[in-house]
Amino acid sequence: MEVYFLGTSGGVPSPERSLPCTAVHRNGRTVLLDCGEGSQRRLMQSPVSLMSVDHILLSHHHGDHVTGIPGLVQTMDLFSRERPLTIHGPEGTVDLIDDMMNMYDGPPGYEVQVNDVPPEGSFNIDGLQVYAVPTQHSVASLGFVLREATRPGRFDPGAAKALGVPEGPMFSRLQSGMDVEIGGRKVIPEDVMGEPRRGRSIAYSGDTLPCDDFAIAARDVCLMVHEATFPDGMEKRAEESGHSTFSQAAAVAKRANSRMLVLTHISPRVEDPVEMEKAAMEALGGPFVVAARDMDSIQVRFPD
Repeated sequence: MEVYFLGTSGGVPSPERSLPCTAVHRNGRTVLLDCGEGSQRRLMQSPVSLMSVDHILLSHHHGDHVTGIPGLVQTMDLFSRERPLTIHGPEGTVDLIDDMMNMYDGPPGYEVQVNDVPPEGSFNIDGLQVYAVPTQHSVASLGFVLREATRPGRFDPGAAKALGVPEGPMFSRLQSGMDVEIGGRKVIPEDVMGEPRRGRSIAYSGDTLPCDDFAIAARDVCLMVHEATFPDGMEKRAEESGHSTFSQAAAVAKRANSRMLVLTHISPRVEDPVEMEKAAMEALGGPFVVAARDMDSIQVRFPD
């Protein structure tokens, strides 16, 4: 599972940063988290094919998070896309995308499916369970937590041999979750498999004030991607506009026990994001904090 930070600015683009878009690439398919203006061009500059995008999760409807959708939809059509594209977002997303589609002479040559996701809703995308979390912004907004299913525990060949199971096909059957019979006695997978292991997980905040609900839903994630619109010292401005500072985002990640935090949606007024990330990490004592730059990428590894 790779995460590509295609656009990391907040509100307006800058020469260095495009508007918000994060790509989660897994098993050859891609989920976009928000889709700001210029996202399709950033996809073309990345290792991720824009035609691999099957789902877009919108945190809210502010322009800097959604204006890349019309161009992306049209380009996919010009590239002769046939697979459906599904867009998920808070209440009103169906109407928003309908309005965007009216920009064209007719619908694209493939299906665009749109879902209004209720707060605390949940759905599955290609083996990723997606949990929508209500967050605190100036408009209706959602964060998203993406979790893979647990994996089987590690196979213990010594335990299997002690129970009389010969190496070979019976080992494979037990690892696949099937029982085997040895001398009229049944051996079940639980006899030779360790505890189930957690899959990979990502939490994405969208735009929000520091939010307890999001921290709780994101408990123990491998990676948290949290907005950090304002530098430390601008807490009042952040509160007025429904955003977070660097240290506030780090505090959410610490409460969630996230293994790593990537800060994004960074205002152009932040002159030195690296200094801010260091200050946040030092003030809170972990997790590991990175201020994302456009085109950064991270490989999300299994917890074990």
